[in-house]
Amino acid sequence: MFRTITNKADYIHAADVTKLPITYDGKMKVNLFGNEVLVERNEWLWHLHLKLTNACNAKCFFCVEQNSKCCENAGHFVANVDAMLTEMEREGILYSVSLTGGEPLLFPLFGELCKMLKRHDIKFLTMNTNATYLEKNLDLIDGEFNFVDISRHSLDDAKNRAVFKTNVPTLNDLERIKSKMTKTKMRIQCVLCEECSIDYVLNFINGVLFADDISFRKLMTLDESYGVDYHLEDDKYYQILEYMYNHYELKEQTVQDYYVYEIWDCDGIDVTFSYSNMAMVLGAEANEDERVCREFIIHPNGVVSGSWNPENKVLKN
Repeated sequence: MFRTITNKADYIHAADVTKLPITYDGKMKVNLFGNEVLVERNEWLWHLHLKLTNACNAKCFFCVEQNSKCCENAGHFVANVDAMLTEMEREGILYSVSLTGGEPLLFPLFGELCKMLKRHDIKFLTMNTNATYLEKNLDLIDGEFNFVDISRHSLDDAKNRAVFKTNVPTLNDLERIKSKMTKTKMRIQCVLCEECSIDYVLNFINGVLFADDISFRKLMTLDESYGVDYHLEDDKYYQILEYMYNHYELKEQTVQDYYVYEIWDCDGIDVTFSYSNMAMVLGAEANEDERVCREFIIHPNGVVSGSWNPENKVLKN
C-alpha cells in the first residue's frame, strides 16, 4: 500500500515492520509456466529478483550469504531468466528487475545475461554490488541499468573495509567511478551496522553527496535457520526516523507485507530508509496459499519461485 502519513505517532507506528500484517487482499490471477498465481495489482510491485550467485569476495558479518552453499548453474540460470521475462511480458506484469547475489559481478555469464536483458521490456533495472569489479564492467552497465546500488557500511574507508573483510573501493574510488557513469545513476546503500545514530546518518549523507541517491537499511530480522546473529538497535533506529520526520519532507512511505520503504527529500537529494522482516514472511509462507507470490526470485541454480526459499512456490526448475 502507498500512503503519505502526516501524524508523527502514526508514522512511527507504521515504520515498525514487526507490527505489519501479511495481507492478501486485491490480488489478481496470472498464469506463469502453466501455474496459476496471485500477484499484486500495482505495477510497482511486479518485481523480479535475479540472485545470480552465492559467491562473494566479501564476508560481512550480518550477511545471510556467508553461510550459503554454492549451488549454481549459470547457463540454466540465463535460460530461465529469459523464459521468465517472456512469461511476465505475456501476462503484462513485467516492471522492475534487480540483480543481486552474493556479488553479482562474479557471475561467469554476466555479459551474456546483460545482452539478453536488453531484449525485454524492463521498465526499471537495478543491481546491488560492493563495487569491487564495477569499473571494469561499466561498458556493460552504464546506460543499460537505471541504478547501481553500491553497498557501503561506513564512511571511513578503513572501517568500511574491516566490515567487508576485503579491499572494496574507497570513497575517492567511488567518486571517480561515478564521474564515468554518464547515464546510469549511483545509489550508495548503507547497512546500519557500524553505528546507528542521528549524527552518523547525517555525516554519512554529507560524505557521499557525489551520489545520485542515498539509502539506509536496517538489519533484517531473521530466524535462526540463517545462522546469523546480530543485535538490532530498534530504539536508535526509530530516533533517526523521528529526526527525519521533524526536519525533512517525507515524499513516500510504502508499507507492503513484510517491509517498509520510505523516501525523504533531504535538501534536494533523495534519501531512503528500508527495513524488511524475512522471519515474518517465511513464517507466513508456511501456512499460506502456495499461489500467493508477493515477488519473484530466480535462484543461482536457475529455479524460478515466488519465495526466497528455492524449495517453496516453485514455478519452474
